[in-house]
Amino acid sequence: MTNVLGAAAVEAFKRRKISGETAARYNVYTASQKGGAVVPDPDGKIVVFPFMEHGRAVNEKYRAAGKRFWQKAGGKRTFWNADALDDPALESHVPLTITEGEIDGLTAIEAGFPLTVSVPDGALPVKEGDDPDKVEPADAGSEHSGKFEFLWNNRERLRRVKRFIIATDADAPGRRLAAELVRRLSPARCSFVEYPDGCKDLNDVAVRHDIQAVVQVLNSAKPYPVRGLYHLRDYPDQEPLRPVSTGWWTIDEHMKMFSGELMVVSGIISHGKSSWCLNLLCNLASLHRWRAAVFSPEMRMVPFLRDKLRRVVGGHVEGADSFIDDMFSFIDADPTGPQDDDYTLEWLIDRATDAVLRDGVRVLLIDPWNEVEHARERGESMVDYIGRALRSLKRFARLYDVAVIVVAHPTKEVARDGKARVPTLYDIADSSHFANKCDHGVIIDLPDSDLGETVIHVRKVRFEETGRKGHVRLRYDRATCRYSTLDDSVNQTVEEFK
Repeated sequence: MTNVLGAAAVEAFKRRKISGETAARYNVYTASQKGGAVVPDPDGKIVVFPFMEHGRAVNEKYRAAGKRFWQKAGGKRTFWNADALDDPALESHVPLTITEGEIDGLTAIEAGFPLTVSVPDGALPVKEGDDPDKVEPADAGSEHSGKFEFLWNNRERLRRVKRFIIATDADAPGRRLAAELVRRLSPARCSFVEYPDGCKDLNDVAVRHDIQAVVQVLNSAKPYPVRGLYHLRDYPDQEPLRPVSTGWWTIDEHMKMFSGELMVVSGIISHGKSSWCLNLLCNLASLHRWRAAVFSPEMRMVPFLRDKLRRVVGGHVEGADSFIDDMFSFIDADPTGPQDDDYTLEWLIDRATDAVLRDGVRVLLIDPWNEVEHARERGESMVDYIGRALRSLKRFARLYDVAVIVVAHPTKEVARDGKARVPTLYDIADSSHFANKCDHGVIIDLPDSDLGETVIHVRKVRFEETGRKGHVRLRYDRATCRYSTLDDSVNQTVEEFK
């Protein structure tokens, strides 16, 4: 039987300010349920919204009386009207509008915004008392198969889109969905809509007012202030920095981590930079469920990095491996194929972005910086390149709410003639930008390898709510590769470093 939108459904759409022609143009039809199957029926009471890709239905959503929704078993997880993503206009000035449901999507299209898609599953619930704009990201660790699989399946198409209008519902679940979308698509590309009083979504605006009011809402979408000149009223409220514990209370008195920061770690070779960073990542994973992406080409994943992480995590091998597999992703060449040494910064940031989308990582470790292939532009000095590269990392950190840790070696001057001194951030090879651009700067020093103590120097703290400069001694256990606090740790603010 031909798919037809029945007369009763056409009238229902008209009451929603959506013409039957618009609904039919997007393949909406009516159906009945017979023997457990949904079959086309002009007189049916089920409204079917096909999900088309390249002219072919890859999924269907069914809507019956009482706001009862379900989808075709085995259907592809994608946007409704996903073919809009292929329009070349999205690569220039035309925004992609994202709605919470197909009715709102058709309303936007009726208003003259054909480049509109809808999420397949609606909004997410919000627990009573929770702020929907500040809840922890959903589906961390399962972006490729969870609630936001539709974003993962369209990630390459979405990367080409320059601007998004997020037009989800104004209720708590809709606000949470907007926050989840903005985190994954980056605030720099997103705009937000404001509905008239008493309206909760685009269709509500059309019904209570008219289609022209929907046009006004979408045309008045406000861009997130990322660059340019704005009035104070244009800036949405930003939540304050929320520093988290490093896992060592003595270090917490001088430094706490926060999402979106750039930390630089340095120190003389073999003084424990990598081991301390791995301990920090394990602490963040255990205490805060911060998943980590690790780029460490100097140390082969198997067996060296794996075995060191096993010792830091502790316990039985099976339990340690389960924790590592759950909380860590590793940015590397194909472990089963030929090794590729051309790890450019652009390639590294692309893989880290994939790790955010697929695995929900909250922290990226680059260890060491000198293993990144530094592709300078013609006539660009190394100093200028490093400044540009660190800006790119900070932009990635802030767009995706990820803490970035960079391990960078000092120059050989700090150990000239065998007389090593504790380096400063300005001793890092090639550029003072490491000191100037980081939010936290840490120096790892091992004064006496026989003593089993390491000094952690916090040499740079950009924001006062995240710490103060100083140094702390930690005990280092070579057998377990673990750092622990000392009962007699000296926690002094080091004035000479100011």
